[in-house]
Amino acid sequence: MGGFRTAMAKYAQFQGRSRRREYWGFMIVVWLIAVAVGLLYGLSWAMVADSGDGNWLAAVALILGIVVGLALIVPTLSVGWRRCQDVGIPGAVALIGIAVPLVIYVIGLIPGNDGPNQYGPDPKA
Repeated sequence: MGGFRTAMAKYAQFQGRSRRREYWGFMIVVWLIAVAVGLLYGLSWAMVADSGDGNWLAAVALILGIVVGLALIVPTLSVGWRRCQDVGIPGAVALIGIAVPLVIYVIGLIPGNDGPNQYGPDPKA
């Protein structure tokens, strides 16, 4: 949860570096939110199929998913950007993660550079 709070505090900050702990702490919370919204949406459609009731819940889940998704685009991109910079590669590589998320997930596993690099001081220091 600390990684999520740290990443949200740096909402649109693309300078600097992010540790693996910050990146994965943020991503796990984002995935949990996505699963919860997805389950709510699936439940609503099960209610519609079963009894014809639940359209309101589907609408709520859809709107909630859109609002949460839009609210998390910038911090997700910025934490990925800073994570790339922590391993010494340009943050713009995080843009590839929009189309191919596996790329940024792999970068999220790589240990950061020890000591300062061209993107800033070591976040572990």
